[in-house]
Amino acid sequence: MKFVSRALFYVCFLAYLPLKAQNVTLTGTIYDYATYYVSSFDPQTGTSDFQLFRYTLSSDSYPVWIKVTFRATMISPALGITTEATILDLYTSPFPVQNDIILDNRDLSTTTTELRDVTGASINLSVYIEDVIDVADLNAMLSSIMTTGRLADGNYTFQFGVASGSTESACESASPIFETKTITVASPNAINLEYPGGALSDTSSTEIFNTYPLLVWSSSGCGSCASFVRVAEFNPSIHSSMDEAIQDERRLPFDQAQEWENIGIVNSYQYPLSGALPLEYGKVYVWQVKHELITTAGSDELLSPINAFSIHDVGSGTTTTSYHPIVQILQQVFSEAQFNSLFGPSAVLDGFSPSGTYIINSDSDDLPAAISLLNRIKNGTASITNVEVRDQ
Repeated sequence: MKFVSRALFYVCFLAYLPLKAQNVTLTGTIYDYATYYVSSFDPQTGTSDFQLFRYTLSSDSYPVWIKVTFRATMISPALGITTEATILDLYTSPFPVQNDIILDNRDLSTTTTELRDVTGASINLSVYIEDVIDVADLNAMLSSIMTTGRLADGNYTFQFGVASGSTESACESASPIFETKTITVASPNAINLEYPGGALSDTSSTEIFNTYPLLVWSSSGCGSCASFVRVAEFNPSIHSSMDEAIQDERRLPFDQAQEWENIGIVNSYQYPLSGALPLEYGKVYVWQVKHELITTAGSDELLSPINAFSIHDVGSGTTTTSYHPIVQILQQVFSEAQFNSLFGPSAVLDGFSPSGTYIINSDSDDLPAAISLLNRIKNGTASITNVEVRDQ
């Protein structure tokens, strides 16, 4: 059975693998992409056109006989596969090598009849299939690819091994030494902007008191994606939408030739004291985050929605005390009396700022998760069942 499909392999992984099997050294790399695009793959032959790995096989003395094995398995609860299932298990017959050779997964198929060593010399090769994916599991995988355009989430394990010997028979009887690596495939989820802001129609309830806010967002499935951010003023007299405002003159980045500020692999960003136009009290701003996913076909982008927030007008007569984002959200969750009794002037938590350690349901978590939970409480989609106060 042969099939051609378009799939996205979402992974974040890089390995440099030195192995030794007798007098042969195997050194290679599994490439670090956020997304693997696949236009064709045939589990019956092992044929593929995407590069998963690349290895150099070398020996301290030549000639030497080599036998290569490769096995791929998966566990994907999303497909109902809860125990390890074989995708492909293949091996080569022993073949003599006179010089170093470079090998990647595209060379390992039953249609391959020869390789070239680093000098260009031809090497006859035969590849055999030991086992392939079960028909039911194959159909589930195909259905997922056809429906979503990507490989189902799960854990995918790859074993690449080499056996060697001074003769063909010695190589045939030698046991391969495997390097095993498991890759977690997870589809990048939408980026959630946690703080500050929300809907443009609700800026009064997401008002902040700081012109240098901490921007916080969350996402999963893309831990090594580069993040980009942009901030712009929303002026109701000239902008009809948040999207129109974010495309207009930006406060960040400062250089208007740049649409985005590259801030690295992070999930929060302190509005800078320099390198950006300052934010002003009494005005409304919009902000957005972009993730850049490095793929086998170039770069993909994942955009967040746009949030709007207002900065409290210092002329309104209300306090302009600048609170940490966690405390500012608590100010929105509590009644004014409750908040002032804890965080108001001369109250027990006056001037309090979280240390950066957050525990949710007894598990350590990060700032975006803590803000996300408080936002859910504020929005009525979550509730507090128990409160424990610790004096530390």
